[in-house]
Amino acid sequence: MAHTSTVRVQAYLPPDPVQPSGGPVELDEGDRTLLHALNRDGRASYAELTAVTGRSESTVKRRPSTLRRAGILRLRLDLAPAAIGFSVEARLWINAQPARVVQIAEAMAQQPEVSFAAPTTGSTNLLVALACRSTTDLGRFPTGRIASLEGINAMETAPILRTVKRAGALLL
Repeated sequence: MAHTSTVRVQAYLPPDPVQPSGGPVELDEGDRTLLHALNRDGRASYAELTAVTGRSESTVKRRPSTLRRAGILRLRLDLAPAAIGFSVEARLWINAQPARVVQIAEAMAQQPEVSFAAPTTGSTNLLVALACRSTTDLGRFPTGRIASLEGINAMETAPILRTVKRAGALLL
């Protein structure tokens, strides 16, 4: 449950609702330049974005909201789990019954330790990114927390030894 003050703050910061148009959105060169600049530094000031794009400051202030509503621009915080006490990371490669893959992915996504869950193809058909407070917690996750999920045929746990790069790829 969220803390009361957190709920009050969230009430002031609701995300723009996504309202996809149904068709492809045409991006002009200014949009591409803006997206590249935000991809390099999501904290860039309006003045910096104005200089990079050559657009007016009022346009630079409005355009990200428009792109967010269209579902093109999504803002994400990438925080190292160790910074908040989750020092053990792993990936779970799961082979699940095909009819249950989405159901298992959705169940995994509800777990607080899971930051990513996605159906895949190949010898495994579900990938889960996991962050735990300790190796003990990591050991308990597959044997206790999710052991009751039906449809898992096999699972490989791959602990992350060292993170070399955490940020997403830059747009080219």
